[in-house]
Amino acid sequence: MSGGLCVLAALLALGCTPQLGLAERAEKTPWFCHDLDCPPFKVVKSYNEDVELRSYKAGMWVSTNVTGTQYDTAVSTGFKRLFAYISGANAAQQEINMTAPVRVQVTPGQGPFCEDHFKISFYVPYKLQDNPPAPLSAEVFADPAPAADFYVLSYGGRTDERKLLDKATELTDFLNKQKLPYDYSRFYSAGYDSPYRAHDRHNEIWIATK
Repeated sequence: MSGGLCVLAALLALGCTPQLGLAERAEKTPWFCHDLDCPPFKVVKSYNEDVELRSYKAGMWVSTNVTGTQYDTAVSTGFKRLFAYISGANAAQQEINMTAPVRVQVTPGQGPFCEDHFKISFYVPYKLQDNPPAPLSAEVFADPAPAADFYVLSYGGRTDERKLLDKATELTDFLNKQKLPYDYSRFYSAGYDSPYRAHDRHNEIWIATK
């Protein structure tokens, strides 16, 4: 992993669903999903304008694993695999609608070279949640996620590894100051926008409760 993510790993270690109807979909989909299907959640508590506790329902994702030292490179590799899947590289040869967010689970490596494990995921559209077409690639897999609660920090603009690191550290610092227990073994990034969106961009860092 890059030096920045190695530092974050040390900070973390120290502790420093059923198909939705259209009406329910409209109610559950926030503005930053931009009319795309995205995982339903409930805001349990808002701590400030940037940080909240969310409760997510169980849901189906499609995912791929990438191991490496650079976040941006890993995400690009994973995105290409998943985009091929939704473009027809599946058992049904079906084109599948894009959803939001692109979620990346980051598990900081513990070895001498600090190599990270990344899991890049697309949320499966509502109408396919119960039975997504099987991927043709052995590197892509259906990935059911249980219901879970996450502390979420939201921020705007474009993101990269440096900004991701800063925001993840900002969230862990907040949780430590509030004495809120959390899972320090991994964190998630969530991006809701295409590269072509110039304004009103929305990004998130997720850390699971403990």
